[in-house]
Amino acid sequence: MHIQSFKKGKQVYYRLVVSGRVNGQPRMIWQKYLGTAEKIKEFYEGKDTLLPSKVFGSVAAMLSIAEELQLQETISTTVPDMNYKLKIWQHIIMQSICRFHEPASKNKSIEWYDGSILPLLWGKKFSSPQTILNQFDKIVTATEDHTLQIEEDICKTFLKNGIKPSVLIWDPTNFFTYIEKGEELPKKGSSKEKRFDKNIINLGLVVSDENIPLMHMTYAGNERETEVVTKVVNTLFERFKKLGHDADELVFVFDRGNNSKENIPYIGDKFHFIGALKKNQLKHLFDVKLEEFEDLYVNKKENQIKGYRTSEEVYGESYTVVVTYNEATAKKQKAKTEESVEKTKKKFSKMEQTINNKKRGKKSTTKGVARQVNDFLHKQYQSLFSWDLDEKNQKFSWALNENILQEREKTYGKNILFTDLKEWTTKDIAKTYNSKTIVEDDFKALKNKLLIPVKPIFHRKDSRLKVHIFICVLSMMLYRYMLWKLKDLKMSEQTIVKELRNMRLGFLKQKDSNAINKVLENMTPEQIKIYNALELEKYLLI
Repeated sequence: MHIQSFKKGKQVYYRLVVSGRVNGQPRMIWQKYLGTAEKIKEFYEGKDTLLPSKVFGSVAAMLSIAEELQLQETISTTVPDMNYKLKIWQHIIMQSICRFHEPASKNKSIEWYDGSILPLLWGKKFSSPQTILNQFDKIVTATEDHTLQIEEDICKTFLKNGIKPSVLIWDPTNFFTYIEKGEELPKKGSSKEKRFDKNIINLGLVVSDENIPLMHMTYAGNERETEVVTKVVNTLFERFKKLGHDADELVFVFDRGNNSKENIPYIGDKFHFIGALKKNQLKHLFDVKLEEFEDLYVNKKENQIKGYRTSEEVYGESYTVVVTYNEATAKKQKAKTEESVEKTKKKFSKMEQTINNKKRGKKSTTKGVARQVNDFLHKQYQSLFSWDLDEKNQKFSWALNENILQEREKTYGKNILFTDLKEWTTKDIAKTYNSKTIVEDDFKALKNKLLIPVKPIFHRKDSRLKVHIFICVLSMMLYRYMLWKLKDLKMSEQTIVKELRNMRLGFLKQKDSNAINKVLENMTPEQIKIYNALELEKYLLI
């Protein structure tokens, strides 16, 4: 344990720090903010007693957004309440704000709550950790999922407050779990985290062009995207129709995993759309020379996006088709493939040497060799290699399919898009589809322990898993809406998060008095701007 100084602006502050090793690396594992030298001096001279400070900025900011979105009213009118000290709306909002800070179990979330400003604002404490599960069981029951209505009411408030989506971006992901004997949700499936040994849970998000989540769907790990997308489209269409938003003008953006000859007409009947085709569809377009592509726009990473436009028949209908090309992506894909091919060649050579030089012991079988190959040959590279085992003579052979590799090289950096928006420019089609990365950024946040993580998952029942994921998505909704409100400040997302988390509320007990004064610790210019923009002053009047 030691005292450490750090600077913010021109001011020097001090904190008490405990260091330790995490995964073999030295890390700060505990800290206690002490303040400036002057505040420490005042404390030891006995003028005023400096009480432990509390995180203020991020809690107050998220609470402010929750109030602006009328979450208390929405939840209270949707979910039947229970006779606990904290209402269900307080549980949901508290868990959402807590998730913004750390991935916490029931006990840890209560500890976090007690150390936040929420008990001061609400004047209540938890009865017990079991109350969290009891509340969860009221939100999603065996017959009713109240999260759907809560989410719809939030969308209604978004529309009222100026979030007018013109593009709906759908993208699914999944999370592996350690649930071995769950109910219907945790199942074996195509894990995006390459954990094929674990049960996974699928989560799909619909995000507006303002980068604000509008809807989510939690579904079983073995359920395919093609089976889910029509449910999503129907729910969205009915929701916006009910809310009075012109659904006919909305553009639905989706990835190639949602394609089928049944899905495309269904999507097109509800919305305009921009989708992507699989690599084995319209393969002749990969032969178009780059000289025939036009410059479309430069993306956020300063990469030039090129495009080639034509018309083609897809799923029995004529659509506008755009082939996009990103040279930087092409180089990355080429390097990654070459690296994987070299690793795979070495493993095949080792197998060949082991089997062909074996003099004694158990003979190799085709089934056994196939199992070994599947362990190191990833699905996306299987077509690049062929192999054979002569069981009788115990001879193993393999080959790299050079022709297939050359065909694959033509696809590097390219995406084939198709759309019913024949009047749109090539640039707008490409740019709108590529905005799908904002959903991928949200998934990174949901998998990132530093922001709003879904994992670790501490539940087993499907109903509680659905509530847990809903709370994580709700936290993302509050967070993204907050960033939207602060967009005029021209601050980066990282700066806003850092400044909010460092905005602390101090408490001074006056000498010879029981009076306690609340004071915000020295704030940076950025913190002052955020404080004023979100009108956080009201949370000091407690």
